Amino acid sequence: MQKILRSLLLTRVVQSAFILTILLTFQAKCLYAQVVVITNKSTPATGLDNDKLLDIYTLNTKNWGDGGKITLLEIKGDSPTKSRFYAALGTSFGDMQRLWLKKQFAGKGVPPIALGSEDEIIQKVASTLGAIGYVSVEKASKDVKILATLK
Repeated sequence: MQKILRSLLLTRVVQSAFILTILLTFQAKCLYAQVVVITNKSTPATGLDNDKLLDIYTLNTKNWGDGGKITLLEIKGDSPTKSRFYAALGTSFGDMQRLWLKKQFAGKGVPPIALGSEDEIIQKVASTLGAIGYVSVEKASKDVKILATLK
């Protein structure tokens, strides 16, 4: 009888460990979900690296290669996608906000347009020539062009 109870207990422990492993793996994937940088389909750019993205978001690059104006979009408030985006660029939203204000007061640029959700970002990018924004990879749609995938 003791042998059967030990065997059942061991089976339960193994099952619990397996379930826990699956749950932790799923949670890790959610925490480290990828962020994609999107633009309007008519934008001439086909891909951007982190350095070029940083140039755009620091307002150092204001036009696309064809001369068209870049319209920057931002997620309003705090969000995991926003944190991952700026972390991938090696900075923080707070640092970027200070830089935007400094450039705005010096007449050297305008901060991004802040929208309330990733869905709003996608809609605005899809309907605005030259627009660029970022969303979680799960939110990206066929209505926009993906320029980069950040990890």
